[in-house]
Parts: sequence; structure tokens; C-alpha cells
Amino acid sequence: MANSSKIFNDISTRLSSETDLQSQLAIVVAGAMDLTHADAGTLYSLQNNEALKFEVVINRSLNINMKAPDIDFPDILVHENGEANTSMVVANCVLLEKSILIDNVYEEESYNFSGTRKFDEKTGYRTQSVLTVPITDFEKKIIGVIQLINAYDDTGQIRVFNDNDREMVNLFVIQTAFTLSSKILIDKQKALFASIRS
Repeated sequence: MANSSKIFNDISTRLSSETDLQSQLAIVVAGAMDLTHADAGTLYSLQNNEALKFEVVINRSLNINMKAPDIDFPDILVHENGEANTSMVVANCVLLEKSILIDNVYEEESYNFSGTRKFDEKTGYRTQSVLTVPITDFEKKIIGVIQLINAYDDTGQIRVFNDNDREMVNLFVIQTAFTLSSKILIDKQKALFASIRS
């Protein structure tokens, strides 16, 4: 627990000294990865309760560290053609309003991981274990999702995420709520100003 406390304290210090909201979100994703010894992490903001927008994508093995607006991945819809998009794990995380653990995406039949498999084929990466956690604001309204990939054990082997990981990340994302809420509000204001100008 001492190590976890140190990570929490380090993240709090870094967040307080960083003024750029997108960089703050990246700090939070990296912190969640450190807490769970995950190799990769993605943070999505929920737009109008209907679309999950990529805000941060980090993969340490592939040396990927991307932040919006420099991410060209398409949004993930929570509903498609009026139907709940339960085949996508991040969308279903929003629909169910709870965390989802996947032990091995290549053995998982409940969700569509075709995009993940294409990514793996293209990069040579091997996605295995996944933890997907909703981010809520202070009114308990979901405003985003954080997804972690490939937790490692002490020997450097990929392990499954467990309930302790889930609890740690659930506690940790409370730190994300204010930053993500601010980011969403600013994006809405920019969109409003743009519509007024046009």
C-alpha cells in the first residue's frame, strides 16, 4: 500500500504543477497504469452521452503517447441505429455503469475486439488482459472511461487484472473527474463559440 500511496502523492503533485488539461489527463492515465502495472492505457470522454472520444492513448511497449487533438481514431458510439452498442466493451461500460474485466481478449466472445486484433496485427502487439472503468463526476454521472491493457506480474509476465486493480482504479479516477469535467466544459464552450461565429 505504501507504493500505491507514493503513486497517488506523485500524481497529485504533478497534476497541481501542470496547467494544460490534456497533459493532466495523460498524467492520470500513466498513474493508473503505474498502480496496476499496466502496459497501456486509454482515456475517453463521453460526448453528449452518445460518443466516446479518444483523449489519451499510451502504450509503453510501442512507445505511443498521444493526446487529443492529435488522435485520429474514430469515436466509439454508445448507441448505433437506436440500439445499445453492447458489443463494444467501452460502450457497454457506460451502459452498465460499472467496471468490466476481460482476462483474454482472444478468448472473449461477449465483445467485439476486431479493431484490437487489427491493431495487434499491424503493430505486432499482443493485447491480452483488459480493465475498463467508468469515470463519474461529482453527481455520479458518467463523463468518460479509462481502459487499461496488459497488467504485468513481478516476473514480467502478463497477468489478468483483479478486483484489487479495479478498486484502486475506481479510487484513482476520482482524481480524473475534475480535470475531465473541465476539459468537456471547455470543449463545449469552444463548440458554442464556433457555432456563433459561423
